[in-house]
Amino acid sequence: MGDNEKREHSHEHDCDCGHDHVQYMTLKLEDDTEVRCTVLGIFEVDDLEGKEYIALVPDDGEEAYIYEYAETDDEDGFELRNIESNEEFDIVEEAFMAMLDEDLNDEEYEFEDIDD
Repeated sequence: MGDNEKREHSHEHDCDCGHDHVQYMTLKLEDDTEVRCTVLGIFEVDDLEGKEYIALVPDDGEEAYIYEYAETDDEDGFELRNIESNEEFDIVEEAFMAMLDEDLNDEEYEFEDIDD
């Protein structure tokens, strides 16, 4: 699985409660540090057909981790792979940022004018 290993993947399926459920994953890094992350999403990139990617944010951080995501037949059902090429990473990062911008634009916000 490259430099990182997944350790935990938990979420609730189809509870029909009407709430969004957060998915978590614990990564084991090269130095054996374990980092619990929130799964932001699994997504495809138009320019990179046949691949899926996953974006994760550590519970104690603001920077996202992005990996190639692949479904497997093993007990976990998936694996994470490091994105080796800078060119591929740049394309994936740009697609992820566009997806975030789109999600933010879909939200309705109310702003108040603040007088100085």
